[in-house]
Amino acid sequence: MKRVFLSGAGMVTSLGTSLEETWQGLLEGKSGVRYMEDWKSLKGLSSHLGAPAPDVDIRSIPRTVRRTMSRMSQLMVHSTLDALAKANLDLKTIDPTRVAIIMGSTTGSPQTYKEYFFKAYEVGGPEGQLGTSFFKVMNHSVASNVASALDFCGPVLAPSSACSTSSQAMVMGWEYIKSGLYDIVIAGGADELHHTSCEVFDIVFAASKKYNDTPQMSPRPFDKDRDGLVVSEGAGVVVMESADSMRARGVAALGEVLGGAFGCSGAHMSKSDTEAMMGIIRQSISRAASENEKPRYVNAHATGTFQGDQAEVEAIHGVLGSETYVSSLKGHLGHSLAPCGAIEAALSCKMMNEGLILPTRNLVEVSPECDLVQHVKEPLPVVFSTAVSTNFAFGGFNTSLFLGRSPDC
Repeated sequence: MKRVFLSGAGMVTSLGTSLEETWQGLLEGKSGVRYMEDWKSLKGLSSHLGAPAPDVDIRSIPRTVRRTMSRMSQLMVHSTLDALAKANLDLKTIDPTRVAIIMGSTTGSPQTYKEYFFKAYEVGGPEGQLGTSFFKVMNHSVASNVASALDFCGPVLAPSSACSTSSQAMVMGWEYIKSGLYDIVIAGGADELHHTSCEVFDIVFAASKKYNDTPQMSPRPFDKDRDGLVVSEGAGVVVMESADSMRARGVAALGEVLGGAFGCSGAHMSKSDTEAMMGIIRQSISRAASENEKPRYVNAHATGTFQGDQAEVEAIHGVLGSETYVSSLKGHLGHSLAPCGAIEAALSCKMMNEGLILPTRNLVEVSPECDLVQHVKEPLPVVFSTAVSTNFAFGGFNTSLFLGRSPDC
């Protein structure tokens, strides 16, 4: 079986418009969470916290392509171009049948949905609608807009599974490359910040609301005072390649995908299933092509919800024991939904290469039911060569990636 490496990564997060900017913000312990002034007037919404991303400059993209892009497609194109540049990859020089794009979003653009349907109800029909609106609200809008921006004519897939979207894309990419079907897969996800995303979690009591007056104190993964997640936005893209493909260009790897797995618990639409989580983590490790050391670190999905954080810690402990280092980046970044898997996988590889585990922001006192592993509260210098990155979504969609340090480190 072929080995699969990450040759490039691009991202937009609440802390920056690249992996490097995001990494620097994480090193400085920054929070991307803000009080969303416009949300306080929304009836029935208790949480007024969000983590918006910076704007990106897309003027270099021709207007004929740009006009069909919502904000999340703009963020995705920016991140994809950055990832390709980092990988020193010009797709025009590659056989398109050997390359696949796999990327998606939770839904189409919420902001465009709102504008479209408000206008439709106001005038009683489609009068005055823009012809480009539909291309912003398709479930495959992100993938199709990226393909259009790249003038790409190869295979494109558009998974849509909310918080596990981009990690599912990465698992599929790993499977396709190691099987020899493709040499290169560009995988990722994107979502834009909108109050309707927060409302979904608020209605099921999963959004943080105690910290509206002190926004940067939330979310609080694993903490005894956690009260829910904070929705953010962004995009995350990784370029995945076979060793032969990457080495042909002399590119250094960011990391290696050793294994991966995704599956559905089928038990409950919103309640986490510890046994199913354990099964996916085990499977991602066991599917690795060769024997590797037991992972010393887990970059946890942990969003700051009471039940979800507890179930995940129990799963990690059940598979890897009590000595495993664990942290979540959502205390810094918020929860970006579809892109979080690719973002966190790339940052996990960065941590391995730097020999530094980033801490869980806002973790002051570990909640008793979460005190089963080695939580990282401060930056921790430690040499480690394998890590697990987990992501879990509504509907019991569970994913796990088993990652390795760059062989060049």
